[in-house]
Parts: sequence; structure tokens; C-alpha cells
Amino acid sequence: MKKILCIVLAVCILVCLPILAACSPNKLRDAAKKADSYEIVAAYDPETHILSASQTVTMTNRSGNAFQSVKFHIYANQYREGASTPVVPSVYKAKAYPNGDSYGDITFDSVKVNGTPVAYTIEGKDMDILSAPLSEELFPDQKVTVEMTYQIQLANIMHRLGYTDNVVNLGNFYPILCNIANDNYDCSPYYNIGDPFVSEVANYNVSITLPEEYTVASSGNLKEATPATSGVVTYCYEAQAIRDFAFVLSTKFNKLTHTVGNTQVNYYYYNDQNSEDSLATAVGMLEYLNKNVGEYPYEQYSVCESDFCYGGMEYPSLTMVTSGSQSYKEAVAHETAHQWFYGIIGSDQIANAWQDEGLTDFITFMYLDEAGVMPLTTAIKANTKNYVSYVDVLTNYYDHVDTSFRALDQYKNDNEYVIFTYIKGSLLFNTLYETMGKTKFLKALSNYFDQAQFTVATPQTMINSFTKVGGNELGKIFADFIEGKEIISKVFN
Repeated sequence: MKKILCIVLAVCILVCLPILAACSPNKLRDAAKKADSYEIVAAYDPETHILSASQTVTMTNRSGNAFQSVKFHIYANQYREGASTPVVPSVYKAKAYPNGDSYGDITFDSVKVNGTPVAYTIEGKDMDILSAPLSEELFPDQKVTVEMTYQIQLANIMHRLGYTDNVVNLGNFYPILCNIANDNYDCSPYYNIGDPFVSEVANYNVSITLPEEYTVASSGNLKEATPATSGVVTYCYEAQAIRDFAFVLSTKFNKLTHTVGNTQVNYYYYNDQNSEDSLATAVGMLEYLNKNVGEYPYEQYSVCESDFCYGGMEYPSLTMVTSGSQSYKEAVAHETAHQWFYGIIGSDQIANAWQDEGLTDFITFMYLDEAGVMPLTTAIKANTKNYVSYVDVLTNYYDHVDTSFRALDQYKNDNEYVIFTYIKGSLLFNTLYETMGKTKFLKALSNYFDQAQFTVATPQTMINSFTKVGGNELGKIFADFIEGKEIISKVFN
């Protein structure tokens, strides 16, 4: 879900192909009616770099079990000194911390369940789970409300959550419900490889108060901005059926806008010398996916130039793009595609990162080909060479090389993760594309969108959409790639 490294080819512009599917407003409304809800009232102090917040979450037990507690991921605690898993791999540390080591954390003042204070605990493999006990068991289909107040000390880091001289990134900042899978909470720890997040869509009402000189880029729709008093402004946002919520703040932002259908596309920037081209890339990709996969259901989509140690990072209706990238277009295109694959259609990014990353990469290549920027065959040959060369080198050193798709904690390092998730992942979808042809491939994506929007889709859901359009033999292609039994040609020229 994110990193655009030099081995991932992409530069974007625009283009479209007519085909199928749309996001039904009824499906958005239906998803919102069933969703949990978050209300967050936050304030940011740039002097101390502290975000103070109160939060109310209403959750429904959609499992088949009775729960004795409500559990939340607290990713902000991963930035603390002494965390067993650093927030970035060692290879990225110098870039992430240009001013030296810096730490942050989250501390709680109070936690209430249905209005009653409780003795919460901080637990998990790396003190990354907040557990709020229940006085009575929460049975299936019953609701519970959890209130909490907390402070987040931000680290000086170019990452999802942190501050720099240019921006304040507020990604994965608030306690978010642990996803329920197999009738239990998924309390998977934070991994510094990939995007270790799995979440259902939810409804959000979020406000942030901060000095008036800041411009705010946000998930959701701005509903109200109070006039400045005593030098501060409060911005209020609302969003229905989105998978996460994030902000980027800056005193340096310029802003460009363009409308695509029912969506306003915003580009916030401070250093990009080709800002009009970057906006055009976001607009072009949005138009392309609207026509070829399904219509974007949200009223706003914002792309933000930001300080980030990777190429970019996607959040619902908000994308961070690294300032000073070799190609802003490259990152904008990839992260915009993630609005569909991770955002509208969710997946388990811990167990099956290929499901959104490989597909997002391949769709970017399709887009470049249609735009006349780079032939699809050129991108695929480059990725084939990267993948085969990597496997060949490993084969010279080891008796057995595992070429299967794996969960994040099963990759030895970040480079291996990128090779298998992005590079090999794109080759899976190219194999499907060549087997089916463009028309059927896009029809399968539209079918996938229609079936899986606003859910956390399993690999089988994706496979079913492809086999429905292209035949059962496609199931073997998926299985071979997933299990590491695929045969990839070494023809590079």
C-alpha cells in the first residue's frame, strides 16, 4: 500500500477506457448505516508538538462471540523510546530522522465504557493495544460506547505520524478498533515493513483546533470552520463509510483544485515545481478509475506534498506524497489507485499485501500505457528482470528460496517485501491480463468492485470475481503465484 521505490516504474498523466460499474449511492448509505462511529475533538499545540483529544467510539459486536473488553490499536505508542519494533527499518532511519533520534507516545487521562470510568490496560506484544474492560459481556449485535481522553506527543520524524519544519503528519494517530476476524479481535502488532493496518469502514465526525496560520488537509468533508478567535481556528469534518481518518497540517501549503464528477480534487503543495502536472495526474487517475473500475464515492480527494521517508502513503480521501520525489506524478498515480484498492475495497494488508499493492502497481502501468507515457510491455519487462534477477541471486546462496506471497512478518527485510509484494504482485496481474485480454480483465475488476466495496475482501473474493469473468482456470494462476509455483520467463529484451 504505498512505497514507490525506484524499482517501481511509473509516471502518470491521464486517459480512460469505457467500462462498467459504479459505486451506488445506496451501497454507501447501506455501509454507513451498519458502520461503527468515531467522534474526535482534537487540538494541536505547535509549541509542544502535542495533540490533545477526546474521543467517543460506538461499536457493534459483529462476531459470533461475547466479548469481555473492547480493544484498540494505539499506533502512536510505537514512536516511544524503547519500543521493541522501531517505526522504520534501520535502512530508512537516517532519512526518517534527519535531525537525530526523536520519540513520541500516547498517554490516556481517562477511559469510560457506557459512561462509567474503567481500569483500562495497555497491553499487546509492544504495548500497542488499549483494552477497555466491560462490566457485562457484549453479545453479538449489541452496542457499546467507549469514551477516552488522551495526549499524543509527536516525534520529529518524516513518517506517518510526526512533525517536520514543513508539515505535521497525523496518520494513524487515534486509537482505532481492532478489526474483528474469525470471531475475535485481531491484535496483530505493528510491523515496520509494509502497511500493518486492517480496518472496517466507519463513520467519522472529527474536529481540530489549531493556530490560524495553518492550512489543513484532511480525510472527509469540511463542514464548518469557525472564525479565528485568539488566533486559533476550529475545523469540523464529517465522513461516512471510510476506513481511516488522517490530517496533514502546514503553514506553507498552496492549494489547487479541480472537479471530477461529484468529487473535488485538491492538491496541497509547498515545494513542487510542477504542481499543475501533479494535480493533473490525480485528476487523470481518478477519471480513469471512475470509468474502468467504479465511481469514487466521496466528495473530496486531497493529495498533499509532505515530508515522508517513503514515496507516499494513502489514507481515505487523502494521500501523502513525499516532497522532493524523483517523480511526484509517480507517487500521486500509485497512491490515487489505492483510493480504490485499500480504501473503497479493503483487504488484510498484513496477511495479503499483494492483494492491493500488486494490483495498484499493475493498474498504474496500464494507465501509463493508455496515456502514451510508457508501454505496458516496458514496465513488465523491467519488473520481470528485477524479480528474476533477485530470485537468481538468492538461489546461488540458498538451497531453497521461498517465492510465495507471505504475511509481513515473514519477509526478511523491506527489500524482499517490495520484490514479492509490488514486483511479483504486478506480474501476477499482468499474467491474468495477458490470459484474459484487456476487456475481460477490466470487467473482472469492475465485478470485484461491485462485490467488495466497503468490505475487507479476502483473496478468494478477488479470485471469484476473476474466475466469474475469465473462467475457472484463472484460479490456478492465482494459486501458483500465491504458493510460489509460478513460472516467469527470463526474456528481458
